[in-house]
Amino acid sequence: MSEEDGGTGTRSQSDTPAQGRGTRVTSPRPDRAREQFRYPADGTIARPPLTLVTRERLHSALDLGVHSPLTMVVAPPGTGKTVLLSDWVTRRRQSAQPVVWLRGQAPGVLEGVLEWVREGDGPAVTDPIVVDDAHLLPAAVVGEMSRVLQETPHAVRLLLATRYDLLLPVSELEVRGMALTLRSRELRFNDAEAAALVRAHAQDASPADIMLVQEKAAGWAAALVLAARTLQASGDVVWPLGNQGEVLDLLLGETLNTLDKRVQAMLLSTFGATTLSGRLAEVLSGDSEAGSMLADLAGSGLLVTAYADDSASKPLYRYHPLLVELLRRRIAASADDRQLVVSAQHRSALYYENRGDSGSALRSAVDADDAALVERILLGHGPELLAAGKADLVAVGFDALPAGYLDEHPHLLGVRGLLRRVSGDVSGAVLDAAAADERAADRAAATPDDDALEADAALLRLWRSRYGWQDVQEAIAKARSLLTGGHSSPPAVLGPERLAWLLIELAATETWADDLDAALTHLDEALVTARMAGHHRLIAGCLAHQAVVHYARGQVQNAARSAQASFDVGGRESLPEEYSARANVVLGLAAVNELDLDTGWKYHRVVAGTEVAGSDTVVAGLRTMLRAVLLIERGRLGEALTELTADPTAAGPLPSFLSRDLALARAWLAALLGDTSTVGTQVTVLERTGNSTEAGLVRAMTSMISEDAETALKQLDAGLDQPGLYPPLASAAASFRTVLLSRTGDETAAEAALLDTLNRVTPQHMLHALASVADDPVLLDLLRRNATGPNPHPYAAAALEKLSGHRAGWSKAGGMSPLVRVRPGAQAPPPRRLDALVNGVHVRLTAREAEVLDELALGSSYSEIAQALFITENTVKTHLISLYRKLGVDKRSAALRAARSTGLL
Repeated sequence: MSEEDGGTGTRSQSDTPAQGRGTRVTSPRPDRAREQFRYPADGTIARPPLTLVTRERLHSALDLGVHSPLTMVVAPPGTGKTVLLSDWVTRRRQSAQPVVWLRGQAPGVLEGVLEWVREGDGPAVTDPIVVDDAHLLPAAVVGEMSRVLQETPHAVRLLLATRYDLLLPVSELEVRGMALTLRSRELRFNDAEAAALVRAHAQDASPADIMLVQEKAAGWAAALVLAARTLQASGDVVWPLGNQGEVLDLLLGETLNTLDKRVQAMLLSTFGATTLSGRLAEVLSGDSEAGSMLADLAGSGLLVTAYADDSASKPLYRYHPLLVELLRRRIAASADDRQLVVSAQHRSALYYENRGDSGSALRSAVDADDAALVERILLGHGPELLAAGKADLVAVGFDALPAGYLDEHPHLLGVRGLLRRVSGDVSGAVLDAAAADERAADRAAATPDDDALEADAALLRLWRSRYGWQDVQEAIAKARSLLTGGHSSPPAVLGPERLAWLLIELAATETWADDLDAALTHLDEALVTARMAGHHRLIAGCLAHQAVVHYARGQVQNAARSAQASFDVGGRESLPEEYSARANVVLGLAAVNELDLDTGWKYHRVVAGTEVAGSDTVVAGLRTMLRAVLLIERGRLGEALTELTADPTAAGPLPSFLSRDLALARAWLAALLGDTSTVGTQVTVLERTGNSTEAGLVRAMTSMISEDAETALKQLDAGLDQPGLYPPLASAAASFRTVLLSRTGDETAAEAALLDTLNRVTPQHMLHALASVADDPVLLDLLRRNATGPNPHPYAAAALEKLSGHRAGWSKAGGMSPLVRVRPGAQAPPPRRLDALVNGVHVRLTAREAEVLDELALGSSYSEIAQALFITENTVKTHLISLYRKLGVDKRSAALRAARSTGLL
């Protein structure tokens, strides 16, 4: 097979003469015409191969090069040298420009020309002489060419296609501008040329097929053609190329085998790296000259490609995909070559570990088949990788260990427990946690491995305690002891990632145990540690947990900033659910706090779809709060009541801040419905859960229903003077006091109370706390006078704008705040109308049909209605069918007209 079969064309027997092969031309007399060297009568000028793709950019290069004494096309077999030159020759002949085509196996004419130039004193032979397969030229002919190019270079125009460099004065000629060399990098087919070549062999190839072929072939002509032929025959891109792949191995393998053994060893040691620097090649191969070898290989541009990287001062290298495949098959067939790779991967693991790239270190350790090295990296860096979301990689590391390995190396039990936890294998994580606990308790000496195991055991213990599988206070005490040291042991020495994760888990458990001060302290420590390690996910985890603690303290804006920072650092899509759920629910509550209800619903939908919201009690409780408040603001009081009926599922009593928030929401809803009994029950709950100050304020705000204004004001004054009040509740109570003072006619006191209210509201933008009295015109009048007065409060105008545009849905649905109930002449708003006379027939809508109708009036689509009402689109359509039937219509616009004309809207 010719070297160029499978290139851009084909060759046949008729391409070379049947006679005169090897004919030598003797030295002619000086007066003989040089034309005889253009077209010798013996037929040694062969016809070039068939061309399928013309490559104009290379033709231009050859047109330029042929004006110089020497043009070299140097590249391995299968790169398209022969077909390129034959296309160029054909074009010259068609334009009546003389050219001679020879093969390296039959250099007779060339020998005659060189002899003519060396011995004659006639004119120069300036017609281009193209020699294909020039690497097959006899050494004597190459030597003669070298002498001619050194002594009389302008006497010849040579164009040589060869698989490797010949002993010719190329460099000297290039310096003088008298030689041009094209190598593999120039011969690679670009995307447009590759597309044309593939379609020449597979007419129905799709753009996707062509893209895949080019990706694998990387511009190598033979691979492009063979892949295209496979595609034409099978209708699919198959890789490797089956039997045709043997052709590629033959061609590429020939090139590989010509390389120095030291270079081959370097390639075998380094081909596993996706990108390669000279320094990394030296580390992997153990050869200090590896960088120079790569640079030399990249010079030809076929096996290795060099490219610039903005982040690197020196070039990086990539191997041809087919070379990678060939080397992979070679190590599978050779134990010696496999050992080269194993040794390289061992060096690679140590290199990456020292550079802090634990993921690459673990991959290399697994490839090195070194169980001890895998164990060391898993123990030292497993938690770091798990916290970075690389559970699959850690699982690969454990799978690479021999069967029963953990029985003899139990320090890994904690890391495996963490892996099982993040992978959702709860039962397996619990078993490993118990085993790690037992092993940690029996440790004889405080070694770094022991510290790592004990930290992992403590981390798992904290996690279990929040689900009732371990005593919470005991888990907290053991973790704190590990961090600070005890009477008989110093603090554990831990890596920054493991330490940060342990601190986050400790803070989460302290939050659950109502120790918010300690939780914030440990989160601050975790944040510093994670930032020191540069671990973005752990930083994001610290911020997400910090957001919950800030919210529990009523610092809503601070909480929102921490939650948003969590996404900014960790990425909204890549943040683990246990962190993103916290951040999303806090952002939803913060949006409601500023009366941005649409945004609140958006965040609620996200949280409602996460699994962690159903398993993490803190997130579940906050989600319940968010949904209930949104339902109340939409006037869906019945649904809100259902939402607030039961506490979230928890192992043990709820944290006091969750009990407080749920009791406050239930008390507020009961007050809107006029259910004083339930209000009293929730006041009792607040007192029982350690929120007695808040209980006093709720009692004062609802006492106006049964007491006179003076008595209610005294109770409000007493409650608002208490230290440590929950800020949202204190803001709401202050606004109640403001309205009551205005009603008593003491405008001076009312204005002073308004300033106190605004001072409480402003730091955290707690506008939702004012919405409870915004339906009373007194507050808006006071705000308006302040905002337009000579000395306005800085937040008065913003608060007035927000509250003026807010219309609480609970008011429209018949809910009444305590202030409205005791307002002189106050009447409850009519309930949502469900009955009407339509075409002489009495109809009654269900509550859900009325909600669907309201959403229709807002212009919502079926999917938007389904999302808003938390039902499926099919259920929406079912309600619409019933609604249309009752109204006697068959489309949306008619339904809305009928509803408005009958008072249903």
